[in-house]
Amino acid sequence: MEKLAVFVNTSDGFDDCWAPFFRLFSKYGGDLNSSTVYLNTERKDYAFEGISLVPTKVWFDGEPRPTWSECLSRGLAKITEPYVLYLQEDYFLRQAVDTEWLERALKILESEPDVGVVYLNRYGPQFRNEIPRPDGFVEILPPASYLLSTQAAIWRKDVLASLVCDWENGWMFEKFGSLRARKLPRRYVSVNLDVMQSQPVFEYIYTGVIKGKWKIDCVELFAREGIEVNFAKRGFYQERGRLKSRIEVLRKLFGNPGNAWRSIRTLV
Repeated sequence: MEKLAVFVNTSDGFDDCWAPFFRLFSKYGGDLNSSTVYLNTERKDYAFEGISLVPTKVWFDGEPRPTWSECLSRGLAKITEPYVLYLQEDYFLRQAVDTEWLERALKILESEPDVGVVYLNRYGPQFRNEIPRPDGFVEILPPASYLLSTQAAIWRKDVLASLVCDWENGWMFEKFGSLRARKLPRRYVSVNLDVMQSQPVFEYIYTGVIKGKWKIDCVELFAREGIEVNFAKRGFYQERGRLKSRIEVLRKLFGNPGNAWRSIRTLV
């Protein structure tokens, strides 16, 4: 998979996730360990034995802290490979990655130029309509929530980069970016549901850190893997209820009305 880069999107405030992430990645990543891994840091360096790791360090001296999307855009610009396996630093692997399916996904992108992304697990887009493919994948049809998802997927790098608007935070990127993705002359592909359920391709804790707090699932996984973490530093996430969660998402989307309007204008 020489044309594939692994891109781990992060920020320096999540540096306590890097050691457990790469400990599990090195154990369960299989052939991915031979790929170049870009860790999208702001200013920090990091290294992990046995992995070709490139910290991007996208926050330049003398400037205000870049937005989430500015960091993403700058990080992607440092990648030389045409295809990107997008991950985040709290996607803690629970079992071996099925690299055979990753190779199939990469083959789709290489042979079908109008496919923009191949999603790899059940955490990505939510869709009811699909076109089955003979290779074990499906083409996603509208309507689909989170057509642009930051969960594990192999992207055509230029397609992912084209969906980024520098003023957006991560919530805006997924919500407004999903609407922008619908306008592109691209097809969106996913591993089919039966495969996801019977033999997960890329299985991890569904975001190990939520709103800055550890998800309780990390305790059992880290104990099993002999990973020591100071959980008290962050504490544990407590569910707030659906209504409070929705209100918080709306604040993330429209808390800055000027930026929200800029994003809305990209849809016209």
